[in-house]
Amino acid sequence: MRARSPKALAAVQKILASALLEVEPSRWPERRHLGGPFIVLSTRSQLAVAVALSQEVRRLLPPIDQLKEFDAMYAVAKRVSDGESCMCEELHAASKPSKKDAPATRVVKLAIRTAANYLYSPAGARNAVGTAVENAAASVVPVLAERGVADLDRYFAWLDDEIMRQDLTAVLADRELRSSSSIARVLSRPVTDKGTLGLAVARLADGPFGLYVKLRSKWEWHEGDKATVFATVPDHFQDAVSQDLAAVS
Repeated sequence: MRARSPKALAAVQKILASALLEVEPSRWPERRHLGGPFIVLSTRSQLAVAVALSQEVRRLLPPIDQLKEFDAMYAVAKRVSDGESCMCEELHAASKPSKKDAPATRVVKLAIRTAANYLYSPAGARNAVGTAVENAAASVVPVLAERGVADLDRYFAWLDDEIMRQDLTAVLADRELRSSSSIARVLSRPVTDKGTLGLAVARLADGPFGLYVKLRSKWEWHEGDKATVFATVPDHFQDAVSQDLAAVS
């Protein structure tokens, strides 16, 4: 049942908030977005979340009788996310829902709808991109809830991690900062006294740590082992970052 406390999630990115609203507030994780500031995802990043969500739900809830159909649809959504185009009619036909859809198939069809909205929604209706992926994220919750609390908690944690990962990936791209490999997981994102992002610490896919931080009035990206990266963290953020890193070590 959808909880009736949307104001309590005002500081939570809408994709995660839509999923959390499917359960009672007592089931919500306490520290959304690692306690950092509100996240605003671009439409491209929202599509990337939808594609990643499809693959995660395939793992969690394999559509045994629809695997071939799922994989074909996933490939379409992934191509659009990777920058290719696709005919609007093809996307709308592929995303048409059916009562026979398995939960994972339903999610990947919503990912295709997200892709269609990303490519073809008019400028004044770009929120349709977010609406599709929000619906996809929420649709999984009732199914996982039947399996138990642990599965639900892991899903919420994964979804939050993916949102933060896509956010940092986009931020680095916007500032033309390059990481040596893709962002695997964001580990810390403390907030400033003004409520904005202070910095972000991440683990990279090939192993090292990365630090997105403002030094001498300029945002920079640093990489290295944990000790090297931590030594670059400004003093006033070190306690918060230390606690976050200890929680995942």
